[in-house]
Amino acid sequence: MSAYGLGPLPGTSIAEAADLIVGETGDLPHLPQLPARGLGSDLIGCTAGLLAAVTVDRGPRSWIMTDRPQLLTRRTWDRMARDLDECEEAWGTSLTALKVQVAGPWSLAASIELANGHRVITDRGALRDLTDALIEGTNAHVADVAKRFHLDPAEVVVQLDEPRLPAVVAGELRGATDFHPVRAVNATDAAERLAHVVESLDAEQVLLNQTGYAPLWELAVKCGARTVLVTLDQIRGTEQLDGIGQAVANGLRVGLGVTGPEDRVDELGERPREKAVRVARFWDELSLDRELLATAVDVHPRGPVTEGTAVDAAHAYRMAVAVEGMLTRDAGDP
Repeated sequence: MSAYGLGPLPGTSIAEAADLIVGETGDLPHLPQLPARGLGSDLIGCTAGLLAAVTVDRGPRSWIMTDRPQLLTRRTWDRMARDLDECEEAWGTSLTALKVQVAGPWSLAASIELANGHRVITDRGALRDLTDALIEGTNAHVADVAKRFHLDPAEVVVQLDEPRLPAVVAGELRGATDFHPVRAVNATDAAERLAHVVESLDAEQVLLNQTGYAPLWELAVKCGARTVLVTLDQIRGTEQLDGIGQAVANGLRVGLGVTGPEDRVDELGERPREKAVRVARFWDELSLDRELLATAVDVHPRGPVTEGTAVDAAHAYRMAVAVEGMLTRDAGDP
């Protein structure tokens, strides 16, 4: 069992975020993302800066593929290099593992347009090229991070963020015009492309981030990721309960999002114990062995912690570590 953050944090200071992460995270710190810094610091912009042989710039409506690096692309590259320099200065070489976050292939292709205004997801060739560029760029990123922090590449964990996956599968993306709808992607096809990415990454652990929406369990099981990250509050109803139960039974690990910036760890530990008990009782509802809590479950915030201040984010991280510790020791027994 581990406790960790999802990546995005409030504020604009990488140094402050790096201190927060190393001070409040459990045994899996992560590279910080600071979307408040503006264009190029969001999930898609950060991932676009990693792509190999494909360049992306900001278009009139969204991100757009371009033939050659533009000014924004070069600024994104420079910013990423400076961010890694600051993290390296703050953390040194004492880390034993590190997590990096990138957009998954479907959310990336749903968020970037071609020159003709259509989303990349509508063009098979462009989708293939973007996926290949994502794999190559992420592997280069993993190698760079491992070298900087004196880690083995296997000690770098990759988190694939797929916030737009439900819209992709449900066919809810808007087309360039009403006459050019974006067709729904079959769940099997979605899982196959994700599996291709997971299998091609030079990382022993790949996490699929499905926080913030009702998890797509069939896809999660088939995509090959070791762990799927979900928001506990989103798991409601028989279909969801059956889905997570079967996924865990098939060997999938789950990260449960149960904390937020409003949380405070009290002196007596009553508040984290309430959350730990809730997780344990949820586990009982699934009729799963509580011993699995120590091996098949991680704890993290319910979603990206970008609102408020760094202090608020620290509270969410601190609570996750406290809940994880209690579950590891006694499975949240009251």
